[in-house]
Parts: sequence; C-alpha cells; structure tokens
Amino acid sequence: MTVLYVDVEHESVLHDPERAAGHASRLEVARNRLAIEAGEPCTVVRFDEVSEDSVSELEPSAVVLSGTTVEWQEYDFGSLQGLIDVIRSAPVPILGICAGHQLIGHAHGASWGPLDLLREGERDPDPRFGAGMRKERGFLPVEINSDCILFRGLGKPPRFFQTHYWHLRDAPAGFVVCAGSAVSPIQVIERLDKPVFGVQFHPERSDDGQPDGYTLLRNFFAARIR
Repeated sequence: MTVLYVDVEHESVLHDPERAAGHASRLEVARNRLAIEAGEPCTVVRFDEVSEDSVSELEPSAVVLSGTTVEWQEYDFGSLQGLIDVIRSAPVPILGICAGHQLIGHAHGASWGPLDLLREGERDPDPRFGAGMRKERGFLPVEINSDCILFRGLGKPPRFFQTHYWHLRDAPAGFVVCAGSAVSPIQVIERLDKPVFGVQFHPERSDDGQPDGYTLLRNFFAARIR
C-alpha cells in the first residue's frame, strides 16, 4: 500500500527556477514526513494526473492534498476536475492541507476567498506574500470545538504551522467545523459520512519543538481503519 500525495502547486511555479527549487524541497520534506507517519511509502502525483480511474488503479490507502503558493483564480479548473471527482466520491480517506482543505470545501459547494485587508495599524506578519492582506503565519494556536479523531492526544489548544491569506468562508454541506481561529474560523472540517478532512494549516511542517502536526497526521492515518 502507499499514500498518494497530490501536488496541487500551480504549473507556473514549476517553470520558475527559483520558486521550483523551493517547491521541490518542500515537496520532498512533506513526502518523507507522510511516509514516516503513515508507516508506508508515499507516492507524489501532479493534480492534473488524478482521476477516479487513476486512484482505482493505484489503490492508495489514503490521499493527501498539498497546498499551493498561487491564488485559485490562476488555475484552469478543467485540469482540476479529475481531482474534484475523487474528492467528492472519496473512495479512500482524504486529507486536504491548506489549499487542499480549501479545494475540498469548494468541491462540496463552500465559498472561499482571501482574508480581509489589514486593519489600520495591524502588523503584516510576512509581507513577502499577500502584502497588505490579513494572514496567519508561523506556529499558532487553534481552538478545538469537537472531538474529531484528528485531535486525539493533543493538548488544548494545539499549535500548528500556518501560512495563508485565503480561507473557506463557510462550511460545505455534509461537513462539520472542528476547529477555528480568530483570523480564520474554519480551520478544520470533517465530512460526516466518510473519513474526509481538511486542515487550513500545515501539519507536515512541524518540528520536534512543535510536534502537534505530526500527531495529527498519525491520527489521520489511523482513521483509515475506522
């Protein structure tokens, strides 16, 4: 068995030497971490190569959707349709990370978009991206409001690595909101009828000093055998 890690990054990043190098490094770190926490190999595929047929052929134990550094309006949504079909049918457990979380919401009818502009006097935690926008950046606490399986063994509030200025504006039908923050109230969603989860943060970008994301990943992979 293998975990299927879907690289959702926009193709423009792959053709930019400077950005491509950073992306490749993050992708490899994530692949290795997912393999460690799942206890099995992790295979990376591009988002436009994913379809219900390809997932059926590969027979992964779970599908994990990556984040992206490019805003959604830059995408050709026709190239995402196969992945959206898989998200909706959910033949295996699915975890969406950051933009992957947003894509799960979008696939089920939720609205999405950027956070508000910074308020007067409000500090920009990282003006290198989304300059002038409200955002979450760094290891930040998330308020849990459910007994979601992802949070087993975690203290309250857990801390996860955040780097985003887009978010889901409402929860999709058939999902519950399991956690939130003051800036982004829909931090974690869980589908009611299948093991499908979205997290606005990056659990794969944890470390020994901030290990809550690793625990969350182990909990997700444990959900495969519920």
